[in-house]
Amino acid sequence: MRILPRPSARLPKAQLIVAAIVPALIVVGSVTGFVWAQKSVTVLVDGHAVKITTQADDVAAVLDQAGVVVDSGDVVVPHDESPVEDGTTVIVRRAVPIEVELGGKRVEVDVVGKTVADALVAVGADPSSHPAVTPALDTSLSAGMTVSVPDAFVRMKQEEVAIDPPVQRHEDPSLARGTERVLDPGKPGRALRVYRTLVTGGVEASMALTAEEVLAAPETRVVVVGTGDRDIPSFEPRFGKLPSEGRKLTVVTTAYSPQEAGLGPRTCLGVPATYGVIAVDPDVIPLRTRCYIPGYGFAIAADTGSMINGHHIDLCFDTLGEVDAWGKRTVEIIVFD
Repeated sequence: MRILPRPSARLPKAQLIVAAIVPALIVVGSVTGFVWAQKSVTVLVDGHAVKITTQADDVAAVLDQAGVVVDSGDVVVPHDESPVEDGTTVIVRRAVPIEVELGGKRVEVDVVGKTVADALVAVGADPSSHPAVTPALDTSLSAGMTVSVPDAFVRMKQEEVAIDPPVQRHEDPSLARGTERVLDPGKPGRALRVYRTLVTGGVEASMALTAEEVLAAPETRVVVVGTGDRDIPSFEPRFGKLPSEGRKLTVVTTAYSPQEAGLGPRTCLGVPATYGVIAVDPDVIPLRTRCYIPGYGFAIAADTGSMINGHHIDLCFDTLGEVDAWGKRTVEIIVFD
């Protein structure tokens, strides 16, 4: 007779333990899996940020959970089908429906931007070429607004201009303060300038310089400036009162003195070279003509010189100090023909 083994008295208890553990593991696994699936995502709509906690797998599901409706023309970054991870930022830029009046035609356009300048870019226009646009370029966009762009074109113009020579000044304490002598008159330069102007509705705006090319560089003008402490001597008329009649003539005046080396004591007319005698170009002021020079006084044209040509006269002074003080001046004289 075969004897079967006795069932273990511990079996029912083990089965009860297993039965209790399995459901517990299932619950723990479910809770743990839920926690792991949670992601923090930031949704940014036209600059307004919202943070949400989600189990969504892609951008479209995140936007749906956040209640963000995306219209045609809106821009979403990253795109709808992109996967999301913890820390992902979803950016939505709304398109603003407006009308643009361009070249006499109205165009409906959804603009992803903030200002009228963005609207011009959206229709292929250069904002910098349309300053007369209405409303102004920096105006904020609003749904349904109309942007008017007048007919405009750019006109280019070029011209040749003179360039003033730079001035180089040197101080000279041997000259009286306030006097100047030109050592080198210099020479003006030439330049070609290109201007750009916007013509809007037939009206030309102010020109803007866009380019400049120097054709000939200017030559520096050199001037000696007196810084001496002595005052400029007064050369008021020594030979009579101020005149009231005569022919006015603008001339450049220089000065000389018989004390200078190489200059004789007499003029070409044979009279002594002294104060009141001037050298002239006879074709402009005939010899023996009496003149009045402001600041110098009355004088007689009694001499000539190889360097005295045209509207240029040379005043005779008794001393070199007076010559230095006078320097070179442009004055209006009176000629008594």
